[in-house]
Amino acid sequence: MDKVGQWGDVVEPSDLPMVRQVVTAAFDGHDPVAWRDQAGPVPDSEPQAMGCALALIADFVDQIDGPGACERGLLSMLSRAID
Repeated sequence: MDKVGQWGDVVEPSDLPMVRQVVTAAFDGHDPVAWRDQAGPVPDSEPQAMGCALALIADFVDQIDGPGACERGLLSMLSRAID
């Protein structure tokens, strides 16, 4: 979240605790959208903070597993969901 917070021109610091909780819920195997919906209305600034967090996560996955790893994983999951 420190790196997300560095995008101060795009991210509201008040959104970071919720973004952290949503990411944690996703990594714990919960549906992040359903989990977030239970917490009430989404402020207009929160999707931007979430987008920044997801971009950083995708970059991390690509650094660890090689360029394009995140995209391949997402496409694989999408393919399985369609079948």
